[in-house]
Amino acid sequence: MTLTALLIGNESLTAECGNRWLERGHALAGVVTREPKVAAWAAGKGLRVVPSGEAVAVDWVLSVANLSLVPEAVLAAARQGGVNFHDGPLPGYAGLNAPVWALLQGERVHGVTWHLMTSGIDEGEVLARRSFEIEAEDTAFTLNARCFSAALDSFDDVMAAMEAGGQPRQPQGDGVRRVWRRADRPAAAGRLDFAQPAVAVARMVRALDHGGYRNPLTVPKIELAGRVLAVGGAEVVAGSGAPGAVLDTRDGLVVACGEGAVRLTDLRDMTGAAVGAVTVAHVPSPDVAEAARLTAALAPVAEAEQRLRGLLLTANPVEIGGASEATADWRAVPLAVGPAARLALAALRVVGRSGGDLAFSDGREVAAGYVLPWVPLRLAASGPAREAEARAEQAITAARSAGGLAADLALREPGLSGLEPSALALTDGEGPVVGSAVTLAFGGGAVTLWHDAARVPVAEAAVLVARIERIAAAMAAAPEGELAGISALSEAEERQFAGALALTARDYDRAVTMPGAVLAQAARTPDAVAVISGEARVTYAELTARAGQIARVLRGMGVTRGGLVGLACRRGADMVAGALGIQLAGAAYVPMDPGYPADRLALYAEDSGCSVIVTESSVVPALPQGPALLVLDTDARLTGSGEVAAVPLAEDTAYVIYTSGSTGRPKGVVISHRNVMNFFAGMDQVIGTDPGVWLAVTSLSFDISVLELFWTLTRGFTVVVADDAARVRPSGGGAGGGAVSARKMEFSLFYWGNDDGAGPRKYELLLEGAKFADANGFCAVWTPERHFHAFGGPYPNPSVTGAAVAAVTKNIGVRAGSCVAPLHHPARIAEEWAVIDNLT
Repeated sequence: MTLTALLIGNESLTAECGNRWLERGHALAGVVTREPKVAAWAAGKGLRVVPSGEAVAVDWVLSVANLSLVPEAVLAAARQGGVNFHDGPLPGYAGLNAPVWALLQGERVHGVTWHLMTSGIDEGEVLARRSFEIEAEDTAFTLNARCFSAALDSFDDVMAAMEAGGQPRQPQGDGVRRVWRRADRPAAAGRLDFAQPAVAVARMVRALDHGGYRNPLTVPKIELAGRVLAVGGAEVVAGSGAPGAVLDTRDGLVVACGEGAVRLTDLRDMTGAAVGAVTVAHVPSPDVAEAARLTAALAPVAEAEQRLRGLLLTANPVEIGGASEATADWRAVPLAVGPAARLALAALRVVGRSGGDLAFSDGREVAAGYVLPWVPLRLAASGPAREAEARAEQAITAARSAGGLAADLALREPGLSGLEPSALALTDGEGPVVGSAVTLAFGGGAVTLWHDAARVPVAEAAVLVARIERIAAAMAAAPEGELAGISALSEAEERQFAGALALTARDYDRAVTMPGAVLAQAARTPDAVAVISGEARVTYAELTARAGQIARVLRGMGVTRGGLVGLACRRGADMVAGALGIQLAGAAYVPMDPGYPADRLALYAEDSGCSVIVTESSVVPALPQGPALLVLDTDARLTGSGEVAAVPLAEDTAYVIYTSGSTGRPKGVVISHRNVMNFFAGMDQVIGTDPGVWLAVTSLSFDISVLELFWTLTRGFTVVVADDAARVRPSGGGAGGGAVSARKMEFSLFYWGNDDGAGPRKYELLLEGAKFADANGFCAVWTPERHFHAFGGPYPNPSVTGAAVAAVTKNIGVRAGSCVAPLHHPARIAEEWAVIDNLT
C-alpha cells in the first residue's frame, strides 16, 4: 500500500524523515517550507514546493520541525489526518522551545512525541514516544540534538501507525498541560540570580546555550556597574561566600552562590565584543522588584520580536548624512506641526526614497542595557497620499506597541551582525534618537527636526525642513494625489533644474519598445546575422521567429501583459530569443543567471512572483520549485510560426534586474521600455548607429547586458554571445581574414573573483603578476571591490590592494575595477586614492 503525504517543516530533520518516507515506498505530493536548504532538498528529489496554506489532497499531512499551526483547510484535505513531531513530552511541554524550558525547570527526563494533529496546539493522541535522561552537562544545543536522534529512532513506529490508519494511538496522559508560547521568556531578561544554588545558575547558562545556532529566547546576563554583559559559559566550582561575592578573577569570574560557586566565562557586551579581565568584588543579583521590572519590560518586546526580526533580516535602512562621528552635535530646527505619518512620508520622499526603514522610538528608556529604545519602522511612500498615510499610521501604531528591541537580539540571531538605528528616525519624545542623523520628534506638543550637525550640516538641515514642509502641505491639499507626483523642489529650484535638464533633452520615438525596435530591424535586414553563439549563426528573421514561438507558448501558459517571467538560460541565441519572446508576450523578463547560487535564484522567483521561468533542460535542476517551466530545448509546443506583433506599450515594464544586495536584501529594479529606448538614444549620440560586430560578455543579471544585446540588435549589429566554449581567434590576412590594425593595443591585468583557500599566499598571484606586468610594458593593474564573494576574501577594498601593488611596482598604473561609492564616503575614496597617486 502506497500512501501520499504533504511534508511540512524547516529543518534537516524534515528532509531526513522525508527520505525515510520515500525509502519506505510512499510518496510525497509536495513540501511546504520557508527554509532554502529544505527547498533545495525537495528540488533534488523532484518534489514540488507547495505555497504555505495551499490545500493538497493526500492521505496524511506530516509536520516535522514545523513551528507554525497548520491551517485547518490544509489538514482537512488529508484523508486520514495529520501527524506532528514535537520535541518534548506531552502534555507538560506543549508549544515551543520545549528542550530549553525543560532544562530551565530542572527536569531529569526529557523526550519526544509524535501525535495526531487537531485544531489545538499539540493536543492530539500519541502515536509514538521516546524518553531519555537529561545529562548533567546537557545544553539547549545538545538536548535538541538528542531530540533529533530520538525522532529518527521512533519514526519507523510512526510510519507503521500511519500505514495502519493511525493505530495504535493512546491519550497523552494525566499530567498538567502547559503550553509554552513563542513570546515566553525567562524571568528578569535572563539575569542570573546568585542567591540560587550554583547548580541552578550553571543550568540556566547551559539551557540558553544554542551552540551558535539561533537562540529564540534570551542570553544569560550579569550586570556590573550598570553595564550588561552576556555570559557564554558556566561551571560549578568549589567555593563559598555571600551570594554574588567574587572569589577569583583568573580564568573567568568565580562568583559565590546561595550554595557553592560558579565560574562564568566568555563574557561579552551586547555588541558581541569580548570583555577582558574584570576586577570587581561583587556581582549583584536582581531583587524581586528589579526582576519584575525587567520581566515586564521584556513582555511587549518579546511579543513583537518575531515580526521585527523579519524586518531586521531584510533591512532597508534610509541613509542620510555622513558617517557617524564619535560625538554627535545635535541641533534643533522647528518643523510645521502635522501628523507623524505624513511628515515621515514627506521625509522619505525628500531623501529620494519611495520606501524603506526608519527607526521609531516612543521616547522612553524602559530598561537600559536590556532593551534598545527603538524599533525598525518600514514605510512605503507611494500611491495616493491618503492611503499611504493610513498605512504609515498603522505601522507607527504597531511600532509604538513593541516597546523596543531586546538588546541581546544580535547575539542570538546568526543573520544579524549588529543593531544600529536607521539614519532617519521618528520619536514620540522631545529629543533625538541616539545613533540617527536626523530625527523627527513629536513630543511636547511641537514638532522638531533634530540633526547631527557632524553628519548633516546646518544649511542642509534647513533645506530638509523646507522640503518636508512643502511635501506635507501638498499631501494635505491633495490627499488623493499620487505621492510620486509631488515635487520637493521650490519654484526657483524647479526653474533652475528644468533649465539644466533642457540642455540634455533629445528627441526620440517615445512609443517604440525593445521588441518593436528589433522587429523593425528584422524587417529591414531579415537575412543579416543577428546572433553568433559558438558555431551557430542566427539571422534576424530566425531570431524573431523563435521569439514569436516562445511568445505564443507563454500566452498559452497564462502569461499576459504586465506579468513577470523568469529567464534562466545559458549564454546563447536562445537566451536572447527568450528575452524577446517574453516581451513579445507582453511581459517583462527577470534574469536568473544559472551561475548564481540556488538560494539567490529562489529569492528572485519568490520576490518577483514570476509564474513561469523560461529555461533549458541543463538548468532545470538548479531552479526553485513553484513557477511553471518552459524548457526551450525540449518543449514540443515550440514549433511552427509564432505571433511576432510587439504586444507591450512603451510604459510597460521591459525587465526587472535585481541588485547585488550589498546593502541588504537584493532589490528588483523595474525598467520600462521607454526608459530603455531613452538610454538607447543616448548611446546613439555617443557611439553612433553604424552597425558592426559586438562581443557580448556580461551576465544578463547586469544592466550592461541590455546595451550589449539589445541596443545592438535594434541598430542592426551582429552580436557575438560569449559563453564558456567561446574562443578568441585573432583576425589575420589572406582569404577570409581582415586587415590587422597597426594601432598599438594596450594591455592591463584585471583581477576578479575570490580565493577562499587557506594559507599565507592569497596575494602572491596579485603581487607577482603586478611585478611581471610592470616589467613587461603593461599599462595598468586593476583590482575590484568584492561583490558576490565570501567575506574575508582578497578584494574587500580596491584602495587597499591598489596600495600594495603601488608599493612593489615602478611604472604601471593602479586602478580600481569597481568602487561602490555608497559603501564609502566620497572624501575617504579621494583620500585613499590620493595616497596611491603619491605612491605611484
